[in-house]
Amino acid sequence: MGGSQSVEIPGGGTEGYHVLRVQENSPGHRAGLEPFFDFIVSINELRLNKDNDTLKDLLKTNVEKPVKMMVYSSKTLELRETSVTPSNMWGGQGLLGVSIRFCSFEGANENVWHVLEVEPNSPAALAGLRPHSDYIIGTDTVMNESEDLFSLIETHEGKPLKLYVYNTDTDNCREVVITPNSAWGGDGSLGCGIGYGYLHRIPTKPFEEGKKISLPGQVPGAPMS
Repeated sequence: MGGSQSVEIPGGGTEGYHVLRVQENSPGHRAGLEPFFDFIVSINELRLNKDNDTLKDLLKTNVEKPVKMMVYSSKTLELRETSVTPSNMWGGQGLLGVSIRFCSFEGANENVWHVLEVEPNSPAALAGLRPHSDYIIGTDTVMNESEDLFSLIETHEGKPLKLYVYNTDTDNCREVVITPNSAWGGDGSLGCGIGYGYLHRIPTKPFEEGKKISLPGQVPGAPMS
């Protein structure tokens, strides 16, 4: 075991299915999947490291049967095993009731853009962005650094841009369509402040009681309460 904080994923790689939304009382919800922080990396020992129909097919062939799922948490930096029963009888959409996207979990917690103040009647306000509790976590284009979002906003002047947004109050992700417009009547083309970097990362909340989880041994500077 090295001193590195990276976790060894059986089958290697750093990709998986990023959990964006979890519907109430869904199979995914009952399995303890957490929006934004969780990545599904394998099902029944099969590593999900390619964006294809493997996950969909595995779920379909195991409807109403429990399957073993390995999940990487970018909150605890740990891998955990959970059991989930795909179902079309639970009353909502999808066999798991979760929205996912395939991506890398490397640096997932760092590549977020914090929505600060939102000007009234601005493109950000019209799109429903919420000040301080919203975090832009991605788009359909891969973004690896601060400037990537701003470049995308620039190239979408007057054109709709789909954003994945995590909200700390609802603890869920949603899709937001915003149309940048530098002529809206105020500052910038969105009309909201955006923070990036260490001070603007998503605050991690302690796990709810009942979810047994071992936190990583080294948490620098974490006060013991």
